[in-house]
Amino acid sequence: MFNVSSLRVPAWAQRPQPSRALFSRLQLLALALLTVVLLLTHLLLTRTRSAPLITATPVPRLPPFSGCAPTSTELLPRENGAILLLVREADLPELLPTLRNFEHRFNSRFRYPYVLLSTPDEPPFSTHFRAEIAEAVHPGATLEFGEVPAEHWSIPEWMDEEEVKKGFERQQRAGVQYGGREGYHHMCRFYSGLFARHELLQKYEWYWRLEPSVRFYCSVTYDPFRFLAQRNQTYGFVITLIDDLNTIPNLFPAVERYVKESGVVPTDMWDFFTRAKNGGSGYSASSSPFSPPIPFTDGYADIWHNADRCHFWTNFEIGHLPFFRSQPYQDLFNALDHAGGFYTERWGDAPIRTIALALLEGADKVHYFEDFAYRHDWFMHCPERKEMGCE
Repeated sequence: MFNVSSLRVPAWAQRPQPSRALFSRLQLLALALLTVVLLLTHLLLTRTRSAPLITATPVPRLPPFSGCAPTSTELLPRENGAILLLVREADLPELLPTLRNFEHRFNSRFRYPYVLLSTPDEPPFSTHFRAEIAEAVHPGATLEFGEVPAEHWSIPEWMDEEEVKKGFERQQRAGVQYGGREGYHHMCRFYSGLFARHELLQKYEWYWRLEPSVRFYCSVTYDPFRFLAQRNQTYGFVITLIDDLNTIPNLFPAVERYVKESGVVPTDMWDFFTRAKNGGSGYSASSSPFSPPIPFTDGYADIWHNADRCHFWTNFEIGHLPFFRSQPYQDLFNALDHAGGFYTERWGDAPIRTIALALLEGADKVHYFEDFAYRHDWFMHCPERKEMGCE
């Protein structure tokens, strides 16, 4: 018998044993790789913390009064306002581009309703007109169509209609702008006070007046209704103009008679709009502001060159309707209406609006929308400051 434990196995038959030296080298390699990864990670994290993070410059969120740059105010609740248009069906070719421009620049985002009024001397808006308007504005837009009441578009009953119409002819001969057009006199009277009484506007607190042939050259990226409401302001304008001398010869004397009789105390803006030049007196007065009404003659206008006659141009205006419906405003309008100057002369709604605001509201209630790039006819306002963000 032989001892199995002493039996030698040939080298070719032996099982290969794992090499401890090879295993250690693999471990070292893995450890080295892990160390390199950790070092790189550490360096990357350290570099990220120490160096500023480079990102794209964000769009500035400027407050509305800084200009047309984008703001967050469009996300805020809307005001109870409407876009107001007094138009004829014949205005359609000029009106459609205006509406498309207005939608592009403002209302496609803010979606305020439209109130479109026709006049009694024109047919009611046709189905074709309404369809074209609906096509020009955003889908689902609220469109309200109405008509100015006949009593708000006619010579008042306390005036002699035949004499008034003869006066239109004299105004035309004298070169009074639009003085020979009866409808223009009605329009000025309507927008001076009667518009605020219209039934379609009674549910609204704000209006934005829009006219055919208007263009906005800057996107309005905030809500001007809400902007005025948050600042407790009454009125917003873009352009001021100097009134024609021969349209309002007796307007300021009539206003001063009303002030004297009613006891109204003018605001801080009154002096600015009634300051005189060259020794004259008043917004549009002669040297005697309480003189009797001056007869209409073909050459009377030259004597009223002394006052500023500056007014807010009402082709663009945003206003707070409760003010225009208020007793103080309507009392002033009624007094001027009975004075007759909307027809015996050609008092415009712009000077009436300006005088009323200066008399009753004051400078802190009026806002100049300097950032609105706006044009109507040959008059245009373009913001001077580049940083306002307008195009």
